[in-house]
Amino acid sequence: MDSPVYYIIVAMMFASFTLSIIFFMAWKTQGKKPYALSWSVGFLGATAQWFFNLHSNWFPIQETHWLVVNAFAMVLITLGIRGHCQRTECERLPKNLWPYAGIIYTAIVWTTVVDPHVGISKSLVPAAASVTLFLSAWMIIRHRAVSRAAEWAAAISLVLFGITQGIAAFMALLQGAGGDAAYQNLYVHYNFLMLPSGYMAMGMFVIFMLASDLSEQMKEIAVRDQLTGVLNRRGLGERGAAAYATSRRNSLPISVIMTDIDRFKYINDEYGHSVGDAALVHFADLLTDGRRVEDILARVGGEEFALVLQGTDLESAMKIADELCSRIEASPMRLDGIELSMTASFGVATVSDKDAGLPDTIIRADRALYRSKRAGRNQADLESSQLMLAADGTLKPVNA
Repeated sequence: MDSPVYYIIVAMMFASFTLSIIFFMAWKTQGKKPYALSWSVGFLGATAQWFFNLHSNWFPIQETHWLVVNAFAMVLITLGIRGHCQRTECERLPKNLWPYAGIIYTAIVWTTVVDPHVGISKSLVPAAASVTLFLSAWMIIRHRAVSRAAEWAAAISLVLFGITQGIAAFMALLQGAGGDAAYQNLYVHYNFLMLPSGYMAMGMFVIFMLASDLSEQMKEIAVRDQLTGVLNRRGLGERGAAAYATSRRNSLPISVIMTDIDRFKYINDEYGHSVGDAALVHFADLLTDGRRVEDILARVGGEEFALVLQGTDLESAMKIADELCSRIEASPMRLDGIELSMTASFGVATVSDKDAGLPDTIIRADRALYRSKRAGRNQADLESSQLMLAADGTLKPVNA
């Protein structure tokens, strides 16, 4: 009871239990992500490991105690890397890691009971931990093209902890088959010096990474239309401004197509708002299909959408609008026995030197949209201050 080791083990047990609760609450409140549950169960296993380390006197022989605590250590190691694999949707690791954990544990049993070798028996768990920590850090960094600061912090903490575990495995191996007392003493002191800090740093930075994930999810929700999944007006403002700046900086054209569903009020009145919502989703899907990664689609009103086309001149934008117009007319929505034909009207404009920003272009494209509706709907119209459609189908300046 008076030994500092006792208090360190107690602190590690409660720290593991706290981390298990934190990850369980993250799983419960953040969409029941499977990786959060994996980490919660893993740290619960670590709690049991430290608990049984406190009560080694419960076991009739030392070998039994050693096998029990190592079993729980392998639970933490396996579920730890499994959680990172689930979070990053890693495809290079097998989905079921338990057979590999079983092989390592079988080696522990063999070198503990069948053919005793103290050095190997004690080195296997820290060696396995070191390898999985490095792999976890690699998965985090490779997960996205540009890693977030929290991901870098978590990956660095995992690498540093992995290094300390690799050193611990080497020290354990130096004890040899019989367990050299000097190396064993060095191994114990090193573990209790490095393990608590590395363990807690790893746990805290992974929690920081989860908080960063939640923050990014909230930002994405703030700029997304919850019904159709495309950007909302706020999202259009943020990403449209970035697209406008990029196009101006690189002297590239940028065009805007405004569109809405013709006679949408009739759909709502005739079939009900649930069908109206389904019609909006169907319409958004048709507008999204075939679009480039850099194209921006946003719902800016009830049934009104904006499509921002980077690097696209007015003539190409007009062709796209005409294609979309034909696609929508030819793609009726089928829902619960209802086949609902829809048409849409389009207005097209491109950024001019007079535009102070993309909102000016959007306003002019919106005027063109309402002109197309006044002209009979189910068609695309140009913003009249720039170009007009000639009889031969080409776009020419108005003054021509």
